[in-house]
Amino acid sequence: MLHDHPPVPPQIPGLQPQSAAVRLSLMFPVLCVVSAAWGCAALAGAPPPASQCPNSVHATVSAAKPTVKVSYTEPSVSVGGDPLKDLAKTTIYYDLGRGRTLAKDVPATKPTGGGQISESVTIPIQTQGEQSVRICVTATDRQGNESAMTP
Repeated sequence: MLHDHPPVPPQIPGLQPQSAAVRLSLMFPVLCVVSAAWGCAALAGAPPPASQCPNSVHATVSAAKPTVKVSYTEPSVSVGGDPLKDLAKTTIYYDLGRGRTLAKDVPATKPTGGGQISESVTIPIQTQGEQSVRICVTATDRQGNESAMTP
């Protein structure tokens, strides 16, 4: 069955370095990082350009610790509020300030969504020292309709 609306975007409540977990949840409108090196970023002003991850979920990575664990719940409804029947995948992106870059496509656990996802993402760091990275996730149905990025 074709939907007129793409899936609802996953939401990211927090990110963590390899030793901690980044949590994304479709149930929480506020995204926060859950370790001491992380914090909640306020959503203010105009939304970022479509090619950049929002500044709401971020982490600090370095060449020595480039891996972030991202956890989230797949969406289970479309933007129009209809139950999903054709979720194909979710996509994790990272943004080092130059626009979003594909990190990993994750196949849907089932067409109706709602699965718990936990993935490790390695960020290619080219500089010395620590660097801030933003993480965002989208959901895509079988017709190729991709949701907006996580807020």
